[in-house]
Amino acid sequence: MLKKTLWFSILFLSLVGIVVLSAGFYQALTIAGQPAPPKATPVVPNGTGNGKGPAFPEKGNALNLLIMGDSIARGAGDEAGKGFSFYLPEDLKTRTPKEIAVENVGIDGLQTDGLLALVQDEKLKPAVAAADLLLVSIGGNDLRRIRRLRAMAKEDGFQQSFAGYATGLTSIVKTLRSANAAGLIIFIGLYYPSLQDLSSDDGNLLLAWNEGTQRIIEQDRRALFIPTYDLFKLNTAKYVALDGLHPNGAGYQAIAYRIGKDIEGNFNKGAEPVQKKN
Repeated sequence: MLKKTLWFSILFLSLVGIVVLSAGFYQALTIAGQPAPPKATPVVPNGTGNGKGPAFPEKGNALNLLIMGDSIARGAGDEAGKGFSFYLPEDLKTRTPKEIAVENVGIDGLQTDGLLALVQDEKLKPAVAAADLLLVSIGGNDLRRIRRLRAMAKEDGFQQSFAGYATGLTSIVKTLRSANAAGLIIFIGLYYPSLQDLSSDDGNLLLAWNEGTQRIIEQDRRALFIPTYDLFKLNTAKYVALDGLHPNGAGYQAIAYRIGKDIEGNFNKGAEPVQKKN
């Protein structure tokens, strides 16, 4: 009954123009003793603090990659402490002769409102404007709050978080686009962290969240939703870290390979932007 009601809610919200969003079923945990990924740059939201924001080197032939969002963006779970900051540039080097410059502003525990504040921060705007690729992972910490609710309360919780999440994600995309008209926005979709979730109500929430998020992301011509559900569905033991939530090194590599493959056409001279429709 819950499943049927959730899908009805999605249909209704899409008709009135409120679309779902996505990001992760994984709690933002800091693994004790895990080294930070390369070039992780803390940026204080809301313009507070005195430090300068990240900046890309002024090299005309470089491909600038800005990674932002939650602990998945930061690289939590990778036993080698590398994450997307390492594996995605390594993959892109096989697809383009350009040098890859990376800045990472992933923050453990970040929720959608926190990322919106971050991208509105004046200290981050120069990096956003200079980025060729803007990789985003957000939403897992928002969605996790619903999982704590009892079954009968999840419907209302889902709809409320759904609407607020969609509004926040839409604002994030618009803010990034206002600062950077040409950069490719790459959004990482949700995956199941355990086989137990496959047939649970939480699993249905994840599928609904992914579907709505994809609709929001693909409203922008230069934005791409990268699904990860199928990668992890039958490979949880292989791709999920010991914390049971984040990708491990192999998981990050698998996602990075998919991203590189899906955006490869952007490196061909005169090619139209890649838009993968699922």
